[in-house]
Amino acid sequence: MATSDKGLVGIPLRAKLSAKYKNSFAYPTIKDRCPVILCKIIDHLYRERLSIGKVYGMEAQEGLKKIIDLLSGLRYEMQTNKEIKPLSDGRKCCQIWNDYLNDEKNKGEGTTWFSASWMWSECYLYRRILESMSIVHELRDFDFFRHQKEEGFRDSLLSMEQLGEWLLQILPGEYPSCSVETQSLFNTLLQISLWGNKCDLSISAGSKQSATGNTLDQLQSLVDRILVDQSSLAWSSLEVSNQTVDIVMDNAGYELFTDLCLADFIISCNKATKVRFRLKNQPWFVSDTTRQDFDWTINNLCGENENSALSKLGARWKSYLTNGMWEVLVDSFWTYPHVYSELQQVDPQLYSGLAEAKLVIFKGDLNYRKLVGDINWETTIDFKICLQGFLPTNILSLRTLKADVVSGLENGQAEKLTSQDKDWMINGNWGLIQFAQA
Repeated sequence: MATSDKGLVGIPLRAKLSAKYKNSFAYPTIKDRCPVILCKIIDHLYRERLSIGKVYGMEAQEGLKKIIDLLSGLRYEMQTNKEIKPLSDGRKCCQIWNDYLNDEKNKGEGTTWFSASWMWSECYLYRRILESMSIVHELRDFDFFRHQKEEGFRDSLLSMEQLGEWLLQILPGEYPSCSVETQSLFNTLLQISLWGNKCDLSISAGSKQSATGNTLDQLQSLVDRILVDQSSLAWSSLEVSNQTVDIVMDNAGYELFTDLCLADFIISCNKATKVRFRLKNQPWFVSDTTRQDFDWTINNLCGENENSALSKLGARWKSYLTNGMWEVLVDSFWTYPHVYSELQQVDPQLYSGLAEAKLVIFKGDLNYRKLVGDINWETTIDFKICLQGFLPTNILSLRTLKADVVSGLENGQAEKLTSQDKDWMINGNWGLIQFAQA
């Protein structure tokens, strides 16, 4: 249970969330959800070993046994609360991860799976999976989650087509930059992008997640589930000028499609001359968007029936990429163990890059956790304070709640929500649209 003035009951106020607190969502994540994700990867690699061999060669197929053994060992380490090990696969970020481990040891922090900070241990899981794949050269960059992301995309095609038809109707040309109607449509697109975040394969431990029904028809019933809505502040921050908006992406599939719709509207209503999409550089938290996912999505939209809204949007969005109105950037920092208040020190070049944008939109639960440090804040504390100095530019967070950390609520709101829905912090049924002005 979360309270207005003390955060989660039974956890020290402003402590880092960790699986050592059994009443935190970190505990079942490390105990149950993460091992299930590992089991599903192992099962997939075993079942698909022949098809993997056909694509990557017999050496890759033979190497899968070693990979599966390593992943099984990783699962055992996690479940038996072993010490977190240094990485040794020789990738560029190895030293960064190992330095982080040494820093935690030097500070006297927990360095086992259940005693470490939740943010670090959960991120480390995905980095260790990548290390396991690295022992087979041909599979070094193999996306072990690709099949699940592509299945989620295909299962959401009907909802995407309906949303795409609507989007094309509201994008006849240039919009007046300050019209009330345009601001209302911007708010609608923010809500669509927000609720697209419900389709998250990590929170479901890799089980199938896709969009169903007409998104626009569902929005009205979801309005009361937006706990904080600062859309108007985000709108006011976008003046008519030669400016850039960055979107730090979350999930592939339907959520990616909703983000592309939002980005199109921002360009079409002259709120930015460039949108930059910032993506993960490796498979991450099951369904997070990589460059491969982004390109695959655009190409598959273009490959739909030529008269469909999806095909028209695919061609439109490909032209944005060609003419430079959209840009795709892959940044290593998003798959580091650090929270965002550490970004300027760890990657000053990326921090300066974000500062070039007029607005940075952070999508999803993991980005929110990293924004606020994954700390047991009192739920009423101001969102901007929780950023702990991370403010390269104006920030907008669109997040459905899938972890027990939250800020910016009204006094008594957390207690009321707990009586209404005991799992409100973790089930993805509640959302936030939070803004911080630089």
